[in-house]
Amino acid sequence: MGHLHIQCKICEGHYVIRDGKYGIFAGCSRYPVCKSTLKIPELVYEFIRKYGVNIYQWQKQCWKCQQETPVYSYYLYYELSELDPIFSVLHGIGVGDISSIDRLLSLNVPTVKMKYSKTLNEHYMANVCLHCGAIQGHNYVVTDPHEIINSLWHNHDMNNYFFKNLKIDTSTLLGELKRCMEWS
Repeated sequence: MGHLHIQCKICEGHYVIRDGKYGIFAGCSRYPVCKSTLKIPELVYEFIRKYGVNIYQWQKQCWKCQQETPVYSYYLYYELSELDPIFSVLHGIGVGDISSIDRLLSLNVPTVKMKYSKTLNEHYMANVCLHCGAIQGHNYVVTDPHEIINSLWHNHDMNNYFFKNLKIDTSTLLGELKRCMEWS
């Protein structure tokens, strides 16, 4: 992916992650000349507006019918780690976490569907088997140790799994990011 950055809204600098007395935030690289800041969800929002969201696909053996089936997800913190390494140590954000991205993913991938769990008593987006329709994963596929996690975090090589880049409707995205990223 190369070195990514989000341009400062005020000057020619770009945003970098900083830690201040009120917590982690994004500040202009030209500080103290420019004092522009963004909260982390705002930085992520700008990142998605600029770069979209990459979708990855790999094969998994279905637990029910034993046939190979495609599984799809996005790994937002993996993409964001190109902005700053701090994102690589955070828990994953993928299928089932951001509904506006999930909706678009389900329109582009027929095996990503809204499902219902009696155990959880809620609806959620999940990967289903192409052959038998069984949900892949433990309730949410993102809680599974993914088969591609070694390539993702250790080798930093996701090109083999890249499916497509989605441009996201950002009308509800900022609110969803604020809820999803409570640490910021």
